[in-house]
Amino acid sequence: MQKINSTILSSVFVLIGTIILLLCVFVLPRVAQETVLIHPEVAYLRYPILLGMYVTALPFFYAIYETVKMIQVIERKSIFSSRIVQGLNHIKYCAFVIIVLYVLGIFVLDYANALPSVIAVMGFGILIVTIMVAAGAAFIKNVLIKNQLKLSN
Repeated sequence: MQKINSTILSSVFVLIGTIILLLCVFVLPRVAQETVLIHPEVAYLRYPILLGMYVTALPFFYAIYETVKMIQVIERKSIFSSRIVQGLNHIKYCAFVIIVLYVLGIFVLDYANALPSVIAVMGFGILIVTIMVAAGAAFIKNVLIKNQLKLSN
């Protein structure tokens, strides 16, 4: 039964990663084009914004990879493995990288008076979700470390 659950969970994360990849390839360029049509004064920022969003997708995909690897480790070993704590650290750092890049991007665009509302809403939505992921990873890591210490004593 546990193997089925971990397979389903891994499949869900791979599906999420695939959906985000498809959004990056097909939807983001369209949103950028529509934003240029609506706000022609920021047309020169179309490709820098797209590049920034693609750069932040890289840590996201690495975090998905780490999550799938952690599920495999849990399936084979134990949830109290040091590899799980290491994976949670990687996920937390990926979230922090995404947060820093989006905050910098939003400040730069706002400073240049070139922050389209569509990009602002998308950016703040991504920021909120990423902050929740970072906090969740840090919380789970602390719980695992406390339980490891209790088990070793």
